[in-house]
Amino acid sequence: MLCVQFPKTREYKPFILFFLTFNFTLLTFNCVSQNLVFNGDFEIFDTCPTNPSTPGDLQIEHCTGWTAPTKLGTSDYFNVCNNATTWQFAGVPQNLLGYQQPFSGDGYCGFLAFDASFGTHYREYLQTRLINPLELGKKYHLSFYVVTPFVGYTVSKIGALFSENDFNANTYSAIVAQPQVINTSGFLTDTLNWIKIEGEFVADGNEQFLTIGYFVDTTFLFTEDTLNTSPDSVLVAPMSYYYVDGVELIKIENKIIIPNIFTPNGDNINDLFYLNFLFIKVEIFNRWGNKMFESVNNDSYWDGRTNSGLKAPDGTYYYVISTKEETYKGFIQLLR
Repeated sequence: MLCVQFPKTREYKPFILFFLTFNFTLLTFNCVSQNLVFNGDFEIFDTCPTNPSTPGDLQIEHCTGWTAPTKLGTSDYFNVCNNATTWQFAGVPQNLLGYQQPFSGDGYCGFLAFDASFGTHYREYLQTRLINPLELGKKYHLSFYVVTPFVGYTVSKIGALFSENDFNANTYSAIVAQPQVINTSGFLTDTLNWIKIEGEFVADGNEQFLTIGYFVDTTFLFTEDTLNTSPDSVLVAPMSYYYVDGVELIKIENKIIIPNIFTPNGDNINDLFYLNFLFIKVEIFNRWGNKMFESVNNDSYWDGRTNSGLKAPDGTYYYVISTKEETYKGFIQLLR
């Protein structure tokens, strides 16, 4: 986790005499979590993709960190590096399936949501291992972008499934499951613009794999979750395909809020120097460097009294707050 501090304060020694003017504002520290999906923009590849995927040559596996969990479901990888070839089957923006600029960078992936051309409900998926397992009870936000390359059959319930174990089977059948994040914006019919799919969820704990695809049971195909966008006069194959780009998973962190004034006058309003995050230690010093208060492991919050129980006089005090990630230093005004 990368914590960016706003605003940045000067570091003062607690024993230096100071005079400051305070207002009723809060210091906030925004914690920006890393993307837990490695190569979520599909820019890094081991070798350049060449031709459309076949069971013996999964183009998705040219893209570092990504694979096809159903090995007979041949998901695809597209990159500008393929543009130098004669046919540009796996090129960007032109490729075998259509013409599409990436959401960002030079590459993207693609999968068949379903293909019922031969009487079987063929599926493809994208799978990757997360950088870190998910934490029990923590909230996460996932987002990714999709666009369909051609007019025809479309679906709505493209989703993302998080699991403790990977899917690894020689099949092209559907993975029927309840994804934690699923599209809720209706049928995904846009052939020009990338559509964002996003959602928040609470982790069960230790989920290590992300799988993106279409998890609807074949029973509901052509009845509830399929839309043919082609003109009536045009006969199209019963299949639905989507490009995918810009996959991002972040842990949602609360903003760290440190007040710079509190009023311990017994009216039950702002009576404590309250902190909305876990700390290892809080130390409060007066302007002469004498320690007025100390608390460890969120044991207590400063109520304007010293550790011996005496009321501290109105004035400005210096705090040092230690957490596992950061040490915060600044000033707090006590005003009764």
